[in-house]
Amino acid sequence: MNPRHFARTGRYLLTFALVVVAVAAIYPLLFTVVSSVKTQSGFADDPLGLPAGITLENYLEAFRRMDMPRLLLNSLITTLGGLVLSVLAALLVAYAVTKLRFRGGKAVFLLIIVTLTIPSQAIIYPLYQTVLDLGMSGQYQGLILAYAAFGLPLGTYQLAGYFQQVPDELIEAARVDGAGHLTILFRLLAPIATPAIAALAIFNFVWMWNDLLLPLVIMGGSDSKTLMVGVSLLSGQYDVSVPLVSAGLIVALLPVLIVYLVFQRQLVSGALAGSGK
Repeated sequence: MNPRHFARTGRYLLTFALVVVAVAAIYPLLFTVVSSVKTQSGFADDPLGLPAGITLENYLEAFRRMDMPRLLLNSLITTLGGLVLSVLAALLVAYAVTKLRFRGGKAVFLLIIVTLTIPSQAIIYPLYQTVLDLGMSGQYQGLILAYAAFGLPLGTYQLAGYFQQVPDELIEAARVDGAGHLTILFRLLAPIATPAIAALAIFNFVWMWNDLLLPLVIMGGSDSKTLMVGVSLLSGQYDVSVPLVSAGLIVALLPVLIVYLVFQRQLVSGALAGSGK
């Protein structure tokens, strides 16, 4: 076989595989959008087909059943609080384990990274018991601290990779000039790791906003429940209106889509910079 023909065939196969993956990734979102503008009877008659007529009644019903402004505020408070606290904690821990020489530093770093392999479901009961003992069940601070704890390992791992690239001589020169640890971290290291911080912040925002398990366990049905918990409560005990739940999901996903579209350049640059390290 001609090498050029072989290479062209390989490109066609690769393109076909990528198209299949793209369709598989996009189809659930398209299904949700299409289902959200169907009537309940229209969805029952043809679940996978296009709607015979477009209706916005599902969106109006979702707003009627959920206290949308309050749920949006709850999600913003818990997501932004968890985001800021997790990134700040990751910065401090990554600096400590990479640039501060103390006994057991490598063991601490290894212990934090090992927690990446532990699924959240495995520790959900002790986590809930801890939140309960602290008197934070159903409160913003309980969910914010849980988000920060679960976001710390990945953030530490990602930022430590950047900090390790900074020569120790540069840190020592800053200390000779009178810079303290916080000055070195936030004025020297943090600007260098800006792509990683941006990518980490976007990943954490998407995860925290879309998360259902932690808010459901910690917040439950309290007035502080998040938007995703409110969407999950749209389904009844004995029946599930797929168009109604789909409309709620679309409303809940809009902030995530906006954040991704606005900051996609920072996300890509952070991922590429991280791979270059």
